[in-house]
Amino acid sequence: PIYAIQSWLSLRYHEARLYIDILRDLYEAYVIQSFLYYLMELLGGEDTLVQLLQEKDAYYGNHPGFFKFFFPSWEMGYDFMINCKHGVIQYVVVKIIGTILTAILEPIGLFNEGDISWTKGYVYISFMINLSQMWALYCLVKFYHATHDDLNEWRPMGKFLCIKGVVFFTWWQGVALAVVKSHGMMPDIGQWDMDDVANGVQDYLICVEMFCFAIAHSFTFTYKEYLPSRRGVAGGGITRGNSAEADGRDHDGEISLDYTEFRPPVIRTLNTPMGFRDAFWSSTVPNETLNDIRRFRTGALDQSPNQSSDIGMLRNVSIQHAESV
Repeated sequence: PIYAIQSWLSLRYHEARLYIDILRDLYEAYVIQSFLYYLMELLGGEDTLVQLLQEKDAYYGNHPGFFKFFFPSWEMGYDFMINCKHGVIQYVVVKIIGTILTAILEPIGLFNEGDISWTKGYVYISFMINLSQMWALYCLVKFYHATHDDLNEWRPMGKFLCIKGVVFFTWWQGVALAVVKSHGMMPDIGQWDMDDVANGVQDYLICVEMFCFAIAHSFTFTYKEYLPSRRGVAGGGITRGNSAEADGRDHDGEISLDYTEFRPPVIRTLNTPMGFRDAFWSSTVPNETLNDIRRFRTGALDQSPNQSSDIGMLRNVSIQHAESV
């Protein structure tokens, strides 16, 4: 709904489109990092995730193709988790910087969206954001590749495609329309010049596409995954008890249909339910992201858990954020 509402507002008040789009751009970055944090919570949080990754084959930490000539292998465990997290969070920072630069350059005529010119900022900002997006996507793919067996019960592929489709597909769609416009293939319509028409087409397409994505989200992020009928399903790294108990079998090997001992997914929650206001703000204000950015800047996340004095980063991740997830 955020994308659809923003696009409708851009159509209705197209003179203020640039500044309305800034809100969507910032929200895109927030969606990406929230998805990674969501997957981590499904796996039991950072402590459990580190232990889970340490049991994985070192192969998952190797880089394919030409990447291996530029980046060292990631050691499975804390190093792997931090590099994946850093790869996603850097996109948040780059997206914010690119959004601010766009807001500064556009009013003075130095941005020119869709204009492939070395004297305008569009080429440089688009390249910077695109490179950052590709690295963030690469880190998410590596994270998924290493943990897909443990996330299998949560149908991670559908979730992954939905989130990436919303963010990356709409961005590339905007780039394609900007290129079409730059080649003079977008006509003027009424009082709208080709710039307004290209932007209007993008916003209209997003309004329609978000309806389709909403249907897909209702299936991939369904509430049914949390019903008692899925007792014991906790995504690999969370369920570490007896395997027979984990898949619903009793000690004699028979299938048990007794659901009275429902064990929900071990996702960290509060002892008491949150109020609406607290739940709303904890899921809206990216406190955990801001804390992680601060720690990356100071180098606290570059230390292993045994070396870091800030062990609370692993053990005391925002419980409110976990509850909102």
